[in-house]
Amino acid sequence: MKNLFIVCVFVVFGSGVFGQGIKFIEGEKWDNVLRMAQEQNKYIFMDCYTSWCGPCKALAKDVFTKNEVGNFFNSTFVNVKYDMEKGEGKELYTRYKKFIIGFPTLLLIDKNGNVVHQMAGYQEPEVLIAGMKAGIEGKSLFVMQEKYNAGSRDLGFLNEYVSVLQGAFLKDEIQKVAEDYMKSVPVEDLLKKEVWDFVGEYVKDPYSPQFNFVVFNFDKYVYRLKVDGYRLERQLTWALEKAVKDIVELKTDEQGHLLPLTDEPEKVNMLLTLLNRGNFKRAEEMRAKLKIHTLKLEEKWNDVVTYLLVYRDVRALGYTERFLCESFMYIALHGKDKKVLKRCLPIMEGIQAKEDMEKDGSNYHGTLAELYRALGNKQKAEEHQKIDEQKQKEAEERFRKMFEKKE
Repeated sequence: MKNLFIVCVFVVFGSGVFGQGIKFIEGEKWDNVLRMAQEQNKYIFMDCYTSWCGPCKALAKDVFTKNEVGNFFNSTFVNVKYDMEKGEGKELYTRYKKFIIGFPTLLLIDKNGNVVHQMAGYQEPEVLIAGMKAGIEGKSLFVMQEKYNAGSRDLGFLNEYVSVLQGAFLKDEIQKVAEDYMKSVPVEDLLKKEVWDFVGEYVKDPYSPQFNFVVFNFDKYVYRLKVDGYRLERQLTWALEKAVKDIVELKTDEQGHLLPLTDEPEKVNMLLTLLNRGNFKRAEEMRAKLKIHTLKLEEKWNDVVTYLLVYRDVRALGYTERFLCESFMYIALHGKDKKVLKRCLPIMEGIQAKEDMEKDGSNYHGTLAELYRALGNKQKAEEHQKIDEQKQKEAEERFRKMFEKKE
């Protein structure tokens, strides 16, 4: 009976120990940690965090405390955590800075102090365990990178490599791997399920043959490969909107002066072909912006105003007043026809959403100032210029206070 009692006590105690999540050593001298790793012949799992990092706190509260996480990490590693802005953590940050891409960063370090694996960001329990298992089983980030750089391109390997890159939060590298693979196979292979499953979400360049192929074969993806049509349409639309914005959006130099628009007819024609072929919800808005962009390049200022008003009436420009304001600013700076400028002025002054535009720091009064200046009314131009400068300061102050509250 006594022996049975001892066994029961051990089981209860053991469950308590292994039910507390990861047992971290915090803030310990690094030489002592390395000595422990050498004595126990274990890798070191290091949580690199900061006191202000939200994902760090969520990881500590919701993941490190899980029983299954504690059971694996406590039996496998020497587990340590350091605030990278305090004490020993500051020195370790300097030592391992090239591996710390943000917070939290989770490092697997051998008993000699060499980083062998890296993960970053908030990770679900099963992902964290699988990621660190991969690190000690020869599938670490750095081993996989070496294989990839040596030319490994088997699809099975690439899926494993991307999984490791996801754990390390290296999104740009994932995009590059997917794009390089797409370029290495015939475009028709994108209709093979295993290929699409690997690269599908990375088809984001409207000027690529792969993007063109997907748009022209959209129905095949939905009905043959059973791809979620709604999600795919959103992905393609997002990429097209970004491309249109890059073309039509007004740009400034380092001094804040508005630059002339760039003429890119091949890109415009390619985007229009895609928009006309695909069934995109905001295709009308994108076509409208490209049309007005072309008219600006041709300096057909009166037509620019006419089309702006037509598109505004049929609600084809999204946030119409903002786009109209930017277009009138461009006309004021680059147009010479005073009849057109006089036509723009009352439209600009009559914008119904001007109060909202004033609040968010848009260039409403700045545009009026440029219109009056182009028409030779210096007094009115200066009045609106002063208002514009004041509104900009108020908007910057609201922006600053918003971030102060978050901190």
